[in-house]
This record gives sequence, C-alpha cells and structure tokens, in this order.
Amino acid sequence: MGNTTPKLLLFDIDGTLLSTHGIPRQAMSTVLKRRFSDFNYDAGFNFSGRTDWEIVEHLLRFDNRPCNGELVHQILNDFGSELEIVLQNGRHPLIYPGVLALLEKLARSDQFFLGLVTGNIAKGARIKLSKAGLDPFFAVGGFGDDSNNRNDLPPLAIARAEKQFGCSFERKHTWVIGDSPRDIGCARHNDLRALAVATGWTSYEDLQATGPDYLVRDFSTVDDIIRVLSG
Repeated sequence: MGNTTPKLLLFDIDGTLLSTHGIPRQAMSTVLKRRFSDFNYDAGFNFSGRTDWEIVEHLLRFDNRPCNGELVHQILNDFGSELEIVLQNGRHPLIYPGVLALLEKLARSDQFFLGLVTGNIAKGARIKLSKAGLDPFFAVGGFGDDSNNRNDLPPLAIARAEKQFGCSFERKHTWVIGDSPRDIGCARHNDLRALAVATGWTSYEDLQATGPDYLVRDFSTVDDIIRVLSG
C-alpha cells in the first residue's frame, strides 16, 4: 500500500461518521430544563465542531446562569445519562455513505491506526458509536470532557494512541478527519493533516474555502481516500 509509515487517523463523530437525528440537542435541552425549570435555551446555537463542555458553558452564559467547572461536569454527566436513555429507546444513528466500508478497510491494514477527536464527552461518544455498531473501530481518542477547547484534544488523542498501539506517530502522518471548519482549524493548530467531508452542517464550498489537505463529499470513494491517506 505504498508508504508503510504508521498513520494515525483521528475521526470526528457527528456529521462525519453518523447522524443521531438531533437527539443530543434534545437531550441537552431536557437536562438543562430539568435542572433549571425556567431555563431559556439558545435553540439557535450551532453545536457543530464544538466540545460538549464548550456548549454547556455557552448555554449557561446565554441564560445568565452561574458557570463553573463543577456545575459543567455535573450537567455533562446528566447529559450522558439522558443521552444513553434516549438513544437506547430511539432510532439507530444514520451511518453516512462509505463510512463502514472505509473503516473496515482501514482496520484491515497494518499501516493505519484509528482514533477519535470529538467534541462529545467520552460517555456520549461511546453510546453513539455503540448504537451504530462502530465502537470496535476506536480504542482511543480525545473527548469533549477532556477540555472545552477542541484544539487541546489531538495531543491527548495522540498520546493515548501511542500508548495503546505501542508506536509513535509523526505529525505529518496524523490526520484529523471531520465535517466542520473547526475540525480543520484544530488540525492546523496542531500541525496535522486535515481531511474534510461535507456530510455535516457545512457545505462543500465552505469547507473548501478553509483549505483542507483533502476534501470529499462523502466517504463513498473509499479507494481514492485510502490512496490519499497512504501518501
């Protein structure tokens, strides 16, 4: 498969691998209104590319609520529990075109190692991936309860991957794969490669304007994507 240097691929979840039909937004609203009966929820706030921690901070400040680390962690814990209940009782996530074929082919290669960089808290990420049947592909990652700043997550994910897989990953052979400008910005901030996919909230043209290393409309062109990642 060409260059056999180990390559780490750090995937976003929502908008990149799958859609959970707006359930997380509903679950967050439920948790906040349960805690604060008169909570004024910012229904227009765009969650795309943000960490769950960052989202909770914004929503609390929007409603002029106290905002501190202890409260945020309590809300995130409640959110994880609510998400688990709602997802278990609700529809299966929609897996985007080509995702399963791409992950299966990458997993069979001794060149690629898979991880996550996601704004989801770890519990939420595992719930979504498990419900979609994708959890076995991802042993490690950086998550939305590690930091409120997405740019902090790749170094954590890389360190965990190096410990998990027993090898080191050069920055130029590490990719952040996501559907939002924040994913691309996160890659750039950490001197990593960026693969963007236009299955989320951001259009192909708007993603193109952010200058990713590679851009696809979806993951259905599996062989072409692997060829680029291999190079």
